Amino acid sequence: MDEKRIIELVILYSKDELTTSEASKLEIWLKVNEQNRGIFCDYLKRYRKARQIAFYDTVDEQRAWNQLARKIKRASISKKNRFVQYSLYAASLLLFVSFSLFLYIKNGSVTTENSLRDIPSGSAKAMLQLSDGRIVPLSNDSVLSLAEINGVVIMQDEEGGIRYLAGEGKNETVFNTIRVPRGGEYYLCLSDGTKVWLNSESELTYPVSSLENARNVYLKGEAYFEVARDEKHPFRVECEDSKITVLGTKFNVMAYKGQGNVVTTLVDGRVRVATGRDSLMLTPGEQAVSGTDGIDVKKVDVSFYIAWTLGVFEFEEMSLGQITEQLGRWYDMTFVYDDPLLREITFTGAAERHRPLDVVLKMIEKLSGVRFEVKNDVITIYKK
Repeated sequence: MDEKRIIELVILYSKDELTTSEASKLEIWLKVNEQNRGIFCDYLKRYRKARQIAFYDTVDEQRAWNQLARKIKRASISKKNRFVQYSLYAASLLLFVSFSLFLYIKNGSVTTENSLRDIPSGSAKAMLQLSDGRIVPLSNDSVLSLAEINGVVIMQDEEGGIRYLAGEGKNETVFNTIRVPRGGEYYLCLSDGTKVWLNSESELTYPVSSLENARNVYLKGEAYFEVARDEKHPFRVECEDSKITVLGTKFNVMAYKGQGNVVTTLVDGRVRVATGRDSLMLTPGEQAVSGTDGIDVKKVDVSFYIAWTLGVFEFEEMSLGQITEQLGRWYDMTFVYDDPLLREITFTGAAERHRPLDVVLKMIEKLSGVRFEVKNDVITIYKK
């Protein structure tokens, strides 16, 4: 089997798009000898590294082998459908697939002649507004112990961020608000044990301690929730005109100002999304887009929508306009297009969030007909 075909199969395998025939041929080739299995695992490792997604420090060969066996049993994509899907995939400008994979494997690294100054990535930072109006700056270096109403104590969490420890005082209804600026992200654990990861340019208002009837929080921007289960006290996220109600589950909500809708992606459990008179229940792997026109639901690969919580940007056939919105919030930069049509160029790939911005921009320049010019905090995008 030649190198090009092996790389193609690695990509299809990683995207879970092997046909039954392809999976069977790959299994036969892998069983020929240990060398073939080693080659496959090596390319798989390089593919993941090229996409900047470190699922494992090293490839678990036995696990990869077991995954292949499972894929053979469930592979059911027809050749026609697979060809269409792969054609669309290959037609995109592949940031870390077609470019990084081949160059990384051949040369071990990627270089560029372009000169873009280093623009540092975002970091953990936020401002916490207490119930008495006090403002407390937060970062990963924060060492704090704050007393709140109801006997609640706010402490630094061992995972980073802050944690609310429930008290035994009077249960008054008071709220705190945490605001994450552009170029920031932050983690907090609420008094009921619910974990929340806030993305850049986001705000969350929440009760200091659990209330008697329900646990209501109010979101602007984007957050990933792992809700502590409590059937007697439903957890509700309110944003724009939408409400998401859960008992105990994991889900991502994106509701930035000017977005025009609320995007709810369910990872685990069940959630109910409601807007106006419309209401429906999501199951894992579904995404609801809710707004003034109602609610639309579709199946998605949830990994793309929660990758930011793992320190990764994931782009799946995403327009350059959408990508630069994400990059702008995280790196606290403003992107301006010399030609609005450039916003429609699409990409598929991934990049580490904690690397300098120029790394991502240089990749885009290499693969597309655009170039970037940086002046102060503004990046202008031109056609080459």
